[in-house]
Amino acid sequence: MTVAPRVVFITQARTGSTRLPDKVMKVVEGKSVLHWFLKRALRCATLSAVCVATTEHPHDDCLAAYVRAEFPDVHVARGSEQDVLSRYILAARETDADIIVRVTSDCPFFDWDLTDRCVRTLIEKKADAVRTLRGYFPIGLDVEVFTRHALETAQRNADEPAEREHVGPYIFQTHSEEFAIHWVKNEGPDWPECRLTLDYPEDFELVQKLYAEVGPEAPAGEYRRFLKVHPEVAESNLRRIF
Repeated sequence: MTVAPRVVFITQARTGSTRLPDKVMKVVEGKSVLHWFLKRALRCATLSAVCVATTEHPHDDCLAAYVRAEFPDVHVARGSEQDVLSRYILAARETDADIIVRVTSDCPFFDWDLTDRCVRTLIEKKADAVRTLRGYFPIGLDVEVFTRHALETAQRNADEPAEREHVGPYIFQTHSEEFAIHWVKNEGPDWPECRLTLDYPEDFELVQKLYAEVGPEAPAGEYRRFLKVHPEVAESNLRRIF
């Protein structure tokens, strides 16, 4: 009998952002951004577990305590602040993950259906890694999925600072020839030009607007429809490219 792989959704989160401090703990619609993010993660159908990987720095004690109190079934792992790849490996080992899903917690509109499609693609294609293809989705809908073996390989061999900080570059960019990679395109209606991540005050204003008008737990397609009808909202934070 084939045993289903253990799929663990691991999201990195910390309070020390320089561009927008405490961004995932900012309150919108009565709860923190992180609260709504985790509610969205728990809607994914393919997951065995959800984990928040935060830092071991004392300033993130409050974040770790918050997750444990609000979401007792969500695992909290704590590791290096700068070496995020090692933090992911720590979280993967603690949760006994066979497959790791990576979506960062500053993506308050991420698409749980797209996430499930990426997981199923990795399993069906017997790939080492799957990623959403840039250019088909707005920033903030990115999904990365790795096998544990691929991530352990990156952990052993990655030595460039960007490979350690951003987790995926060793697999998807600098050593992609070593892995069986599948890229996922948008199969639905096109997105308008927009920015759906949380890095700057203008981004938080967009979060407030969309959560108020559409709801914090709406399917991603509902945000797309709203932004197509209201291009002025979609354009409100576009001066920030990264």
